[in-house]
Amino acid sequence: MENKRLFQRILFSHDATLQVGEQKLTTQVLDLSLHGFLCTQPQGSNFDTEQLIILVLKLDDQHSITINAKLVHCQNQTLGLETNHIDIDSISELKRLVELNLGSDELLHRELIKLAR
Repeated sequence: MENKRLFQRILFSHDATLQVGEQKLTTQVLDLSLHGFLCTQPQGSNFDTEQLIILVLKLDDQHSITINAKLVHCQNQTLGLETNHIDIDSISELKRLVELNLGSDELLHRELIKLAR
């Protein structure tokens, strides 16, 4: 299968919380980009494509990333989430994570240009 991704994915294994309405579910982020996340599907959960989900990724006691996302695919016990909205503090944290993992200012700059389109 051809990889059609515009944004570079970063392998990143970290616990997170999915909020769907009043329900909070624990998940594991598997990879991330400036445009979305891939995470594990919580056991016993059932989601619909296009469903709106809030992902909260707590990095430490003072830093977290909160993203309003849309479920774009659910397969092989994983959820693909596309970012719909992210606040300024969260995008700053996400940018920092991507920057540290890409290891190149030029690659990060290209990613930010793609995000702005």
